[in-house]
Amino acid sequence: MRKIILFAALTALAAGCFAPAKMQINVTPLGEEVPGTTGQYLYALPQTVLKVELVCQEMKFVPGPYREYAEKYLGITEVIRSSFSTWKILDVMVSSHAELDPEMVFQVNVLKGEFDKAVMAPLVDKGIILDGTDLVKEEIRSALLGSAVIRDYMGYKDLGIESNFAERTETMYKTIVTDTSFVKVPVDRTITEQKLLSTKAKEAADFILELRTRRFELLTGDYEVYPQGVAMEATLEKLDELEASYLTLFTGKTLSKTSKMSWFIVPRSGEEFSTYRLGMFSKQLGFVPEDLMEGSPLEVLVSPLGKTGDIGAYYAGKKTGTFNNELFYRLPDVVDLKIRLGEEELSTHRISVYQSGALIASPVK
Repeated sequence: MRKIILFAALTALAAGCFAPAKMQINVTPLGEEVPGTTGQYLYALPQTVLKVELVCQEMKFVPGPYREYAEKYLGITEVIRSSFSTWKILDVMVSSHAELDPEMVFQVNVLKGEFDKAVMAPLVDKGIILDGTDLVKEEIRSALLGSAVIRDYMGYKDLGIESNFAERTETMYKTIVTDTSFVKVPVDRTITEQKLLSTKAKEAADFILELRTRRFELLTGDYEVYPQGVAMEATLEKLDELEASYLTLFTGKTLSKTSKMSWFIVPRSGEEFSTYRLGMFSKQLGFVPEDLMEGSPLEVLVSPLGKTGDIGAYYAGKKTGTFNNELFYRLPDVVDLKIRLGEEELSTHRISVYQSGALIASPVK
């Protein structure tokens, strides 16, 4: 019996001697070395990057070459008299993604025992901490690549169906010398000259009226043979297109072009309110240089709502220092984000931003 008791005591003692040491770690910012460590592991905290996209539209108004004769020949008074443009913002979109924060990289220093990286897996899976291998793929396309020209302006090429030149006959007198006298003989000659603008406008107006007459005759069945069904619909559509095209010679053209502008914004941490200038936007010129003194500032306003502030105080979060058997991470906070043009608010968003959140420490066992 004594031998059995002695053997049991020795076994328990040996088990105590060879039992794995209890894990002990601390976390410090990268670069702050801790002496006596048996191992080190790095991890980082994410930062939120905002992507702001604006869809803009330019309306360009181009006067027609016969604008001065619109009322005289067609009775139209509302025409474009001079070239000008207007700009407006059609839509605002805000999205976000997470990237590694270069100012929030930490190292786990193992003082005793072994550190199992599996304890970090739940935080890594949720994106609360990053192991440094995360990939980011976001893009901003050029304004030219992102633009969509609805209707391009190539100038007025079709100014009428008649020739641009007119012929007129002019009578001249040629003097012929005879034996006894000088005789003036009439001689006709043809002169080709460019038509006046008023003449071209009259011809274009006559063509428009002729198109309207033909369309009326088609609709009322004045022709002995006329198209039916799909052919009739196509004929009327073509007549409408021709009339609309020739009317622009008098009324002018309205051209539209849309384009997309994008920016990446990294909100600053530790600020209760931040403003980010995207540029100067003019309703007459679009985006203009800052020194032009034209337009209104286009800004992004970020206001953290402090939703995680009480949580951080409860867990006594710190920005620097040593954390014994604790992992340091950051809870995202909700921010109120506004896109503003001058004093006009274009849109309002609520987005989670890591930089505005509380820094806390979670125990590791």
